[in-house]
Amino acid sequence: MDSTSSLSANVNNIHVLNDTNFKKWKEHVIIMLGCMDLDYALKEDRPTDLTSYSTAEQRAAMEKWERSNCMSLMIMKHSIPEAIRGAILEKTRTKTFLDHIAN
Repeated sequence: MDSTSSLSANVNNIHVLNDTNFKKWKEHVIIMLGCMDLDYALKEDRPTDLTSYSTAEQRAAMEKWERSNCMSLMIMKHSIPEAIRGAILEKTRTKTFLDHIAN
């Protein structure tokens, strides 16, 4: 199985969030993101904004964080009802997104 179909299978195995399964949904999402090495934005704060003086290491860290954040949000949004999805800003960070859903 190639990585695209594996990703798709993992994403489709997340049960849709409802009023009673937040704890289990969150646990499943975090485990899946960790197994896919996409949980960086959950574990690390967003790096400081890049400047013309930023090092290659700082640029790589920002790229890794942004990719993790973007992919994590897409995966989480895929498994929640549209009403919740629409109530959360597009530029939200992964940690903040989970906090909004928890509330």
